[in-house]
Amino acid sequence: MVAQRSISALLAGAAVSSACTIPTEPLGNNIDYSFRAQVQNASRPEVHNQYMNLFEAGGGDRHLFIGPVGVPTYDLTLVGGVINHVPNGVRAVIGGEFSEIDHTTKMFMTGRGDPRAVFQPTYACNPDTDELQIELRFVTWQDHPEGGHICVRSAFDNSHEFRYSPPGNELIDVDRECIKVTLVVIPTTDLPPPQTSSTRTSTTLSTSTTSTAISTPTGNPPSGGPFTDLTAMGYRFLGCAPEERWTDDGAFRTLSGATYSSDNAMTNEACAAFCGESGFRYAGTEWRRECWCGNDVAPTRQPATTLAGLAHCNDGYRCTGDPTQNCGGDAWLSLYERCDGGEGCENAIFT
Repeated sequence: MVAQRSISALLAGAAVSSACTIPTEPLGNNIDYSFRAQVQNASRPEVHNQYMNLFEAGGGDRHLFIGPVGVPTYDLTLVGGVINHVPNGVRAVIGGEFSEIDHTTKMFMTGRGDPRAVFQPTYACNPDTDELQIELRFVTWQDHPEGGHICVRSAFDNSHEFRYSPPGNELIDVDRECIKVTLVVIPTTDLPPPQTSSTRTSTTLSTSTTSTAISTPTGNPPSGGPFTDLTAMGYRFLGCAPEERWTDDGAFRTLSGATYSSDNAMTNEACAAFCGESGFRYAGTEWRRECWCGNDVAPTRQPATTLAGLAHCNDGYRCTGDPTQNCGGDAWLSLYERCDGGEGCENAIFT
């Protein structure tokens, strides 16, 4: 028994002596040098040590991903605990696309006044190298209870999107688990500036620690046109309808009936068929992979019949099941309506 205690003490002492030394002086909540945000979770190799990419969306917003989607950025800063990307005039916020399944909410970047995602820089030891590093400890979703954490959830094209999980949340989406991660500051002052083009490219980025292939989706319209003609199925296209992020009429979905999603098989035909079989009048696709159904559309959520309004659903959000089709946009629905039997079935005309 004595020998066993002695061995345990030696192992504990070795672990302590090998750990990096954490400075006792706390860090402020501003970082004025350029950095990349690295994701760490040593127990989940599918996301560990990947970097945050920015994907340009409608209205100047930037979605946040890891994996082969988006554009790598080397010039993030931290202002008052909020991650900023000054060249695009955007900052990290939380809001929209709340999931009823796992109670997570999207984290993205915008120039609007959405509630911020607030972090506190702290010293820590790298789980792989045991070297000292600076982590961005999540503090709060502004105007919400303190706590919770940032996680990444499977999206499309083998990517993961950034989301927020509230304090005490134990719900899990068994099909798309939101993996808790730590954000780490990787200084990049001497590295080249980020790409800003949204055209499809294939680039290899090399640093002293990693080499990652990046592929960014194109914003060009698919070959099939801005919408899919479903009149043969008995559905007409109405236009591009906004979700709550683009309106001030309350927090509700534009279509609040049945819903489903698919990372590899979503098409407008599939969504219309699903909604029709479920007994709903309207069908709408969104964010490439989501299908929403409903029997009414609020007056403030009606789609515009202008080419400018249609552009929100013609911004590179190609259906996961058919890349020649558009499936909505960033909080915008490609909206279809079931045609009544006693009238013609014609798509809306856009001017």
